[in-house]
Amino acid sequence: MTTSLLDSENPWHVPCFAQGTPTRTRKIPDGTGDMINPHLRPSTHRRLADYLFKAKVIFILVLLTVLMLFHFFQLLGLRTTPVLLALFVETAVFCLYFPLRRGRPDWVPVYNVASLFLDVLAVTFVLHYFGGIYSMIWAADYIFFIALASVFLSRKGRLLYAVCAGTAYSLLCFFEHQGVLPRHNLFGVPASGTLDLFCWLSTMSLLITGGFIANGFMEMLSRIQRFADLGRLSTELAHEIRTPLQIIDGVTAAPGFPEKGRVEIKAQVDRIGRFVKEMLALGREEKRKLTRIRVQDIVDYSLSLSLQVAPPKTDVDLRRQFPEEDLWVMVDIDQVTKALSNLVRNGIESMPDKGRLFVTVCRCGFEWAQVEIRDTGVGIHRNEIGRIFEPFYTTKTGARGVGLGLAIARKYAEANGGRIEVESVAGRGSTFRMRLPLSHEARLNVRPWVCGSR
Repeated sequence: MTTSLLDSENPWHVPCFAQGTPTRTRKIPDGTGDMINPHLRPSTHRRLADYLFKAKVIFILVLLTVLMLFHFFQLLGLRTTPVLLALFVETAVFCLYFPLRRGRPDWVPVYNVASLFLDVLAVTFVLHYFGGIYSMIWAADYIFFIALASVFLSRKGRLLYAVCAGTAYSLLCFFEHQGVLPRHNLFGVPASGTLDLFCWLSTMSLLITGGFIANGFMEMLSRIQRFADLGRLSTELAHEIRTPLQIIDGVTAAPGFPEKGRVEIKAQVDRIGRFVKEMLALGREEKRKLTRIRVQDIVDYSLSLSLQVAPPKTDVDLRRQFPEEDLWVMVDIDQVTKALSNLVRNGIESMPDKGRLFVTVCRCGFEWAQVEIRDTGVGIHRNEIGRIFEPFYTTKTGARGVGLGLAIARKYAEANGGRIEVESVAGRGSTFRMRLPLSHEARLNVRPWVCGSR
């Protein structure tokens, strides 16, 4: 069984292939590979770690300078000696990164992750001597490091890091409350069990909230990066496929080629050609050519294109409803046509035998023109609605779809200032609504007419 490189969950274990050289693999110590962010490229991880350690060294040198001034002049009565020793250890750890970076670059991620966990201990140590659990401003450093560590850690690593930060702060609270550790109350706040509990609950709430926000943000960035990588791969793949298709098309057009085979090959070449165009549309940014056009005209044109490529055995009863007023939009005609054609074709293909397709154009409020496409097909399960606009995700079986049509439709709709909404019930059909911003003149026209109103 073969595995695609795109299916690998962790790029740190993907073999590297180089022409004329034996296969090499990145050696990451056991038990640490699953802690590293699998969506962060090794080169990007090293580059970000370089910036991070340089910033850490600069910050800690400034902090050491300030603390040494406090130490020599006995300002505020701070016990700076233990903190200075801890910061000197941190400085040595940070400075060791740079020779390691030059000699063993494969160990950079592991060293970076270990230093992030060391930062939690350092923050806890500094927090104890600079105000204790009543110094909430120092406790906020935990949130900063949780957000910072989320860039480099996997989901499992982020969870473990948040647990480590919460455990360190909880132990500090417990030991100070029980009197095991002396309090360094710089603010002169009267100690009480109620205040201890309030500080612990407040800080833990902030840690949990910050952890959830950081994790959600990184998951969103990971999806964006996967889609970007998929788009680049699709573009390269499409270019590789296009040349053989042109050769096959030229061979079938030569005199003497059997007519029956020519028709069949031509149909398949056209089908692959449409797939190549969809991959190119998904993977590249196109310059828009804005044109003022009636929504009714662009919908008519899209319907005619969709019906030309509809499956021949499909019996579809097409019913359209257009308003009397002209709804003008300023859009790229090619992009909006492709988006609408994909929505119409999706509705037709959801009705394999027969069904009805309702296409309604209307004004929606003062600013929007809406195209509603409703079919009586198989519908979409509610668990799948959230994924239907993802590239290469399809609910169709067999060879009827590859999962690019809806992704391209949403991309072109949003590129022209619009959006697409979907409602569906499994077994009862689907409704797609595409909204486009009206041109300035159309907005100043008569009162808004909402779909379904009279």
